[in-house]
Amino acid sequence: MPNTNEKQPETRHADGYAHLTDSEAINPKPDTLLHDMQQQALKHTELSLEYMAKYGIRPEGQVHLFLPPSTRQQEIHRLPYEHDTRQVITYETEPGEFSALCPFSGLPDFGVLNVEYMPKSWILELKSLKYYILSWRNIGATQEDITAYIYEDIHKHLADPHYLIVSTQYNVRGGINTTCTVDSRS
Repeated sequence: MPNTNEKQPETRHADGYAHLTDSEAINPKPDTLLHDMQQQALKHTELSLEYMAKYGIRPEGQVHLFLPPSTRQQEIHRLPYEHDTRQVITYETEPGEFSALCPFSGLPDFGVLNVEYMPKSWILELKSLKYYILSWRNIGATQEDITAYIYEDIHKHLADPHYLIVSTQYNVRGGINTTCTVDSRS
C-alpha cells in the first residue's frame, strides 16, 4: 500500500505558481493548502515589491501578504438567454461587498463593482458571480488591473454579448476618487 503521507512532487505552471490538482481541490489537506497559499502570497508580494521598486515606488507602513490574480475563482456559471428581446442587465454590488488588496500596502481597497451588458447567447448565474466577486478579497493588484481582469473574465463567460461594460468605483484613498471602466463599445 502506498504511503499517502509522502509529499508529491510539486507541479508549477508557466505563471510560476503551484495550482491544485483535481483531487486536491476536492479533498485538500488543510496544512498543505495553507502552506501553498502562504508561499504563493509571499512570492507574489515579493514580485510586486520588486516591480514597484523599479519605478521608485516604496510601500508605506506595514506590508501584508496577498495572493496573485491567478488564484481568483476561474469559473462563472452561465445560463442560456433564449429571447429575441434585447434587454440590458445590470449587476451592482453594495458598498463593502467588493474588495481586493492594495499591492502597495496590503490594505483592503473597497469599492462598488458595476457590470452592465446586453446578452446575446448567455446570462450570468448570480450565485456563481457572487462567489467570483468574493474571490478577489485576498488578491493584491492595482485597481485598474482588477477592473481589466474582471472584464476579461466576464466577457469570456458571456462569449458574445452585444456589449459589456465593467466599472469599479473605489472608496476614496488619499483624497482621490478612482473609477475604472472597460467598455466593449470603445
